[in-house]
Amino acid sequence: MDSTGAADAVSHQLPADRPLEAHALTRSTSAAVVRDSVNSLTSDEHLLVPHQGHGIDGTVNGLVAGAISLVFVSYGTGVTIVSPASGRRALLVIPRGPMLVESCGNQWVANTPFALSSHHQTKMVPDPLRGALVGGVDADVLENYLAATAGRVLVKPISLASDVPLQLSNPNMVSQTWLEACRQLDQGLPGESVTWLENILLATMSAGLAPFLEPAFAPLPGNKGAPAYVELACNYLEQNLGANIRIDDVASAVGISTRQLHNAFQAHVGQSPAHVLRDMRLARARRILEGQAGPAAATVAEAAFDAGFSHLGRFAAYYSEKYKESPSATLQRLRGRPLAATAFR
Repeated sequence: MDSTGAADAVSHQLPADRPLEAHALTRSTSAAVVRDSVNSLTSDEHLLVPHQGHGIDGTVNGLVAGAISLVFVSYGTGVTIVSPASGRRALLVIPRGPMLVESCGNQWVANTPFALSSHHQTKMVPDPLRGALVGGVDADVLENYLAATAGRVLVKPISLASDVPLQLSNPNMVSQTWLEACRQLDQGLPGESVTWLENILLATMSAGLAPFLEPAFAPLPGNKGAPAYVELACNYLEQNLGANIRIDDVASAVGISTRQLHNAFQAHVGQSPAHVLRDMRLARARRILEGQAGPAAATVAEAAFDAGFSHLGRFAAYYSEKYKESPSATLQRLRGRPLAATAFR
């Protein structure tokens, strides 16, 4: 990527309005200070490389609203940003001016929102003065939102990996909504409105990412050749997570053989029915531990049994493998902090 050229050429222009000005974090000529200030909100651990011969004049504004981090950054000069694979974070970038982007072998000039790849690094050269707004949320928060609102069954974790640029659909809606959210926050949004704002941001993020989230859902009947019984089987699994069901029971419920069900899941979902069932149960257990479903103030054992796990040790092992933390760590992290702690930070 040519990291100078177009981005440096606009340095004489006046900066546009800077979102989240009421939530200033950093103003510094130190690249390390600016980088660390952004990373503290995005959990991105990106690298910041100023272009040769240019001194940085960085501005960072930001906060955490509910589960979503919002950060605006401009650098005052040409820089190259190298962000690693986002993994289990969904990170959106809303350029405030033309931005050179390189990811997954693709190069383009971004003027509209895009997502960082969960599997590959992304290089960016933002407009020096206009900068960019970056929004981030843990993938499991987005999965829980989709499970509660999409009206479809999630059968595997979301993954933002693509051979084409992760450019969002409905880009104007996403940009306008997220920038309006920043304006509302700058005007002093009441604390009780944070959940409402969080849901709006999750809704627009989901709409923008829709083409890339589709593989995480059970195939719709007739979609890409998937037979109707695949979705019926997924619905049966979701409705009976707490029961002691066998895959034979699922096949019988939708009127096919166990072998036929297994082959259809591998062909159209990419996982076995047993793996899909386990992922659904883990997702339910996590929602219970987070206080979003099931018994209020449930223990780890209660969450496991409610989600259909009969062996606590196996549950803990599966959970830790998927979410990179133990069930008790989730419980302590999310139940042990005051409610207001996630509203503004």
